[in-house]
Amino acid sequence: MNLFPDKESLDKLNDAAYRIVERKRNQLGYPFNQDTGMSSFYEWLAKTGLGDITLINVADPYKEEWDMLNSDEFERESLDFYAEKFGFKNGHWGVISNGGTDGNMHGVYFGRKYLESKTKIPPVLYVSEEAHYSVKKLGDVLNIETKTISARKSGQMDTEDFRVKLDSSRPALVAIAIGGTFKGAIDDQREIGKILNEKNPPAVYRHLDAALFGGYLPFLEDPSAAEIVDSSTMGFDSIAISGHKFLSLNEPAGLFICKPEVHESVKFSPVPYLNGDVPTVSCSRSGFDALKFYWMIKSTGEEGFKVQAKQMLDTAKFLQSALVKRGVGAKRNPYSNTVYFPRPSDKIVRKYALACNTDAIEGNLSHIVVMQYFTKDFAEKLADEISGV
Repeated sequence: MNLFPDKESLDKLNDAAYRIVERKRNQLGYPFNQDTGMSSFYEWLAKTGLGDITLINVADPYKEEWDMLNSDEFERESLDFYAEKFGFKNGHWGVISNGGTDGNMHGVYFGRKYLESKTKIPPVLYVSEEAHYSVKKLGDVLNIETKTISARKSGQMDTEDFRVKLDSSRPALVAIAIGGTFKGAIDDQREIGKILNEKNPPAVYRHLDAALFGGYLPFLEDPSAAEIVDSSTMGFDSIAISGHKFLSLNEPAGLFICKPEVHESVKFSPVPYLNGDVPTVSCSRSGFDALKFYWMIKSTGEEGFKVQAKQMLDTAKFLQSALVKRGVGAKRNPYSNTVYFPRPSDKIVRKYALACNTDAIEGNLSHIVVMQYFTKDFAEKLADEISGV
């Protein structure tokens, strides 16, 4: 079957495609790699015939028996690859999610179920004001009392405010930002852990929102970077990353990975027609996302990710320096590919789709998220335009 829309509709689609491709390098405020290299994947889909079927993965990707068409084995291999990078040395469970928010949904939901199984006491969700907005929204969706923690000027969670607000009589579900969405700050897990040990709530669950940074931190040469997302070192219970950021998938997808004991706490009565438990929040997932993750991991390889991670952060450092040399007060947090600076003219903001924010301390700001397709020549051009040189 080879179906095409009518000519008028196809022309409309073609015009939209040309416009989008023409502006693909003008979306700098958001963390997408606009040179995904996914064309070869789609050629393979067409060649194999997979492009003409429906492929859905259902329920637990680690189930042993399932007759419906699926790509579970590639989902498992993708999860296992990153679980090893994230230091889950005593086993793990995971799922390919629909993106960072869905990964956080699993983290908050699993966290609540785990804590309630330990204590029978409703937990409190703690999250920094600089963390992704989805976490607070998910607290509302899941009807969990949520306390917002202040952030320091850098964007990192203010751990002293966390100390003050932590309720030692109730379980603590702590959402930790590994790269705040605007300033790219990493919350201090060791200091958070010290406070939790001191105040000793009945039970603790730590979820890492590492949507962007989790994709590349394990591949940096600095061992301190890999430690940030190492569960055996930091003791976190679950982590979520996005596939459509550093991993360069061309549409929303993500990974959620947790400790095996966390997975055990969300098991319900088996669903007979699905051959077992359904621990996932959503039942059906894209089988093609699993193939995309596997394709990207195997085609890029660990060495390729190392090269990309280094080049990306080197270019971010270069852009920050280029802006500072031109008199723009640009800043960047450790291990971050986000460069933030005073908001430039509306013309520049619109041209490059810069993300903007009003900061209580620093006023009107914009940021650029440097991704793999950035070059130093491009960074120089941006610095000239932003500074008005």
